Amino acid sequence: MARKAAGEASPAELEELDQLLMQHPELQYSFNIVVDINHVFDGSTFTDEEADALKMRGMGKLSQWLDEQPPKIIRSRFPWKTVSAAAASIALMVGVFLFWPKSTATTYANQVITKNGSKTTLLLPDGSSVVLNACSKLQYDANQFLKGDREVTLTGEAFFDVKHDPAHPFLVHSGAVNIRVLGTAFNVKAYAEDAAIETTLISGKVAVDFSAGDHNNENKEIILLPSQKLVINKLDIVNTNNTGSSKLAANFTIAPTKSVTNTITGESPAPPTAWMDDRFEFDNLTLEELSHDLERWYNVSISFKNDKYKGEVFTGAFKKQTIGDVLDALQITLGFQYSLDNEKRTVTIW
Repeated sequence: MARKAAGEASPAELEELDQLLMQHPELQYSFNIVVDINHVFDGSTFTDEEADALKMRGMGKLSQWLDEQPPKIIRSRFPWKTVSAAAASIALMVGVFLFWPKSTATTYANQVITKNGSKTTLLLPDGSSVVLNACSKLQYDANQFLKGDREVTLTGEAFFDVKHDPAHPFLVHSGAVNIRVLGTAFNVKAYAEDAAIETTLISGKVAVDFSAGDHNNENKEIILLPSQKLVINKLDIVNTNNTGSSKLAANFTIAPTKSVTNTITGESPAPPTAWMDDRFEFDNLTLEELSHDLERWYNVSISFKNDKYKGEVFTGAFKKQTIGDVLDALQITLGFQYSLDNEKRTVTIW
């Protein structure tokens, strides 16, 4: 990173860095800081003593960052001359974030997106970790995180392991639903095409704020305890006070978390975040709702020739079975017909 910022990287090193950032998107935050701060750092404005002091302060911070990364990315041939310059830049960065005029402050707009059939893990600037499920998007502002404003926006599904910080609550925004935590582990499933938004608490405590349909659209706050799951059934998006703003009118249920036995192998139930262990679970879903999960999980496109089976309800679990295995098991239960085109990744049900 420091070699590229200094213009000293070879073509092979540039290619290696690009591949590294693609494989580990959480490193993009550190790289952005090294590159951006390089534009405002001018060593000629400091005395030798000041430059040495900046270098030592920055070196400590740089060492901390490196220690937090997997050992495989720490390269012994890293040029210490360039690192020293980067370390001084990092020390200067602290002053820039504290004293730089707000009108010219740099904003880091970060976005991580996963495709169908994939998932990824990232580390947020505050040390919290997030695992994104397939077809999901997480947005946040790294600059605001540095100021203590820990807010993210989620579309899709993610598991959060939030670093405890009572002075700076962690907020997750997903449509009209807002989740506030101090330090805990929880799962959120909020795909736009799904009929419900689910929040499952693993440990700690979270407050979920939304508009409840049976309370005249006034805000409803639910406090979840460990091993509880909140399901908010989306009813409609309604305008409020003729202002053009909108909120989610919904009903909801709270129930203990549960898992179901593998439909094919008969394996015992897994934890509520089974998708992180490559386990595909569904509970009381219609075939139409289930088709959305299958599309995201197996990277296929599913269509129905008619509506005959769309409303049929299923409960089951699979682990490392193919899309054909899953469809065969569902077919035995219901008796529908289907065709699977592996080359085009399409499924047709009738």
